[in-house]
Amino acid sequence: MEKLKRLCSTAKRPELLALLAAAIGELTIRGRYYYDEPDALVRLRETNEAIHCVAGHLRDLADHNEVLTSSRLDGIFEQLRLLPPSRILNLYWNLARNSTDDRSH
Repeated sequence: MEKLKRLCSTAKRPELLALLAAAIGELTIRGRYYYDEPDALVRLRETNEAIHCVAGHLRDLADHNEVLTSSRLDGIFEQLRLLPPSRILNLYWNLARNSTDDRSH
């Protein structure tokens, strides 16, 4: 998770926005896991709050005047902690690949 956080802190704005959009998608998939669980309401609320938070950061950071501060980054990653390690790794590799592809042009 720390590698992804460091990569986000140096990512270009379009790459960061794409990562946040992908993270929202991953969180919605997480929510579906709990539809039939006994504690579904608690898990769905937790997931919905995370989506709300990440979506707010995505909206704010779409404005080029908004800054990715360390506290904003901490807030984003507080929500991403809900994702399984495999999904975090997927987000990392997608961002790393996009960063590399973008720099090679």
